[in-house]
Amino acid sequence: MSLCMIWLTVGVSLAILELIVPGTYLIWFGFAALTVSGMTFFIPDMTILWQLVWVSLFSVLFTLIGWKVYGRLIFKSIIPEKYRNLNDPIAQLTGKVVKVTAVKGDKIQVAVGDTVWPAVSDDTFKVGENAVISGSSNNVELTIKKLLDKKTKKK
Repeated sequence: MSLCMIWLTVGVSLAILELIVPGTYLIWFGFAALTVSGMTFFIPDMTILWQLVWVSLFSVLFTLIGWKVYGRLIFKSIIPEKYRNLNDPIAQLTGKVVKVTAVKGDKIQVAVGDTVWPAVSDDTFKVGENAVISGSSNNVELTIKKLLDKKTKKK
């Protein structure tokens, strides 16, 4: 069996494995093997060392191209608005109206649903006042501000 056929077999095998194994990486190595197969068809006296060098270079090249292509497809995909902040609880709370439950100096607590969260603000609040969540401080404390807009969602 010639080296051209061996690289062709490796390339097709990796392409088939890409269909079976989850992920998107084997196809790029398969493309590299298929490219080297074509090179060995046209340059039959290429040494195995140069074939390995070329398959390595093509693997890196095709993987970077694939990363760029799939990155654009994945990150530019249209995600429905209700799922955009699915794994970001602070982003889900941003814009919600909450009630201040305790104020002790600069320490504020707000009721969010059935839980109490620590909050910080540049504004001054009294117990029982409504506030709107504007973000978080260190992903631990909510940042709140005075409620000015009546169109925000109640929580």
